[in-house]
Order: sequence, then structure tokens, then C-alpha cells
Amino acid sequence: MQLTFAHYRNRFCMFRTYYGLTKGLVKPDGFGLSVIELPDPPSHAQEDALINGDVEVANLYLPNFLRRKVEGAPIVGISTEWKSTAKGNGIFVLAGGPIKTPKDLTGRLIATHQGAHAVHRYLLKHKYGVDETTLRWESHPQEKLLGVLKSGKVDAIVLLDQFFFRGEQDKEVRCLYTDGDVWKALFGFTEIIKHMVAIREPLLKEKPELREKLLRAFRASFAYSEEHLDEIATSFIERYGGDREALLASARYPRIEFTFTETERRIAEAEMDMLVEMGELPRKISLSSAFVT
Repeated sequence: MQLTFAHYRNRFCMFRTYYGLTKGLVKPDGFGLSVIELPDPPSHAQEDALINGDVEVANLYLPNFLRRKVEGAPIVGISTEWKSTAKGNGIFVLAGGPIKTPKDLTGRLIATHQGAHAVHRYLLKHKYGVDETTLRWESHPQEKLLGVLKSGKVDAIVLLDQFFFRGEQDKEVRCLYTDGDVWKALFGFTEIIKHMVAIREPLLKEKPELREKLLRAFRASFAYSEEHLDEIATSFIERYGGDREALLASARYPRIEFTFTETERRIAEAEMDMLVEMGELPRKISLSSAFVT
């Protein structure tokens, strides 16, 4: 049996996690697995490929997964993948600019790689008292965001992954807050689930043993990357470019475990509440039906 797994393009933490599988250095038990990359949100290419059967397994942005489940998509979660911690995702502003506190973002123009950002809208509203309806949003490729901010075209940007590290090192900008710190202040959770792994539901019903076999393969590939980060960074730079120091630093930001614990279930419930309030999800769904454990 040959399966295809898709993850997001130009994301070093994902590139490094699945490098061992991509190169055939780690092999799943009892089946073959090809690894491909598809565009980042706001593109829906990744979830469409999974729903349409072009791939059998994919890592999906959790809000996108939940929306498609509400619509009845034949996909099911088997674990979390990437959980944000205190670093790795934050709002940056000009170091000497007029925005001194998060409250000063009221009415401002913020650029992200995916347009309006539900998490930051929610955090600004509930932690800092910002009227999130006054916020304006633009979408730019992640690698362009720092330049867009420094050119004065926008008031703030959301940086993540290796781009977050570049922002931290750039003396012309400063981090106003990280989503992980504010999420912890509001809810007490030290992590936010950003990405998860989903599989086509008919396939998992036919072969329920695939869940554990896939997760073992993903964990083995991640373990390989822990021992070969410098080699993997070289391969990433050859394909996408980038700064080695930023890549290696960003690899430590998210927590990647391939689990779905009771704590993660409670985090996902809190995220669903947030998405419903922000109008990003029409209603909550049962996580017992959305995830198989």
C-alpha cells in the first residue's frame, strides 16, 4: 500500500519534521509513504487535496480542519502536530513607531500571511480591550512581511516560524506580544494547537491500524530531524533560501509530539469557542467524532 502525505510549503519546522520520511531515511511499518508540500493558508489546496482523495493524510491548520468537519468532510483527526508555545508567533511593530502597547493597534492595518487572523483578533479583544472590528488586515507572503512593515505600508505584522526569529533579531522592529503568552494569561494553557494530522475517514475505517503506524513513523522522522538539524537546514536553504541561524532557532519554538491528550482536547475546545465567537466557525462539533484516539 502506498500513501501520500501533504504538509505546508516553506515552513522549516514541517520540512524538518518530515525530512526523514521524505528522503526515505525513515520507513513506515507495512506501507510506503510519499511526502509532498502544498501551499500555506489562505490557500485551501491542502485540505482540498485530502478531501478529494488526492492525498490520504495531511497536516492541516486546525481552524480549517474544524470548518471542513462542520461541513461534513470525510476526514478525521489522528493527533495534534504543531503546538505554539511562548515563542514563534507574535505581532511586531516598528521599534520607534507610534504603537507602544497592544491597545494602540485599534483601527490599525495589520499584515499576516493569511489575512484576518482569528487568534489575534480574539486575544486583542479579550486581553487588551481592542475593538477588533476596527482592525484592518492585509495578506502578504511570510518572507515579505518584515519589508512591508519597515516600508511603512502597514502598522503591524504577524510573524511566525523562522520569520519570528528574524523579527526578534531586527533592531528596527520589536515584538509587541506573542500569542502563546497571551493565551496562557487568558486560559492557563502553555500551548495553542495550530496544526494537526488528518486522514481520510473511509481509509481509517478500513484500516484502523494506520493511525498508530502513521504516528510512529511521524515520531521517528521527527527524532531523525533532532539529530540532523544542520543537514536539514542546508537542504531547506538550497530549496527556499533563508538564514541558517533563524531556521535552527525556529525549530525549537513549537512543540511537536503527535498526541491527542486530555489537555489537548481541552485546548481544542477553548479554540473552538474562540473560533465560534470570531465568526470563523458556525458552531462547535464533538471532538470525539472529529478525532480518533
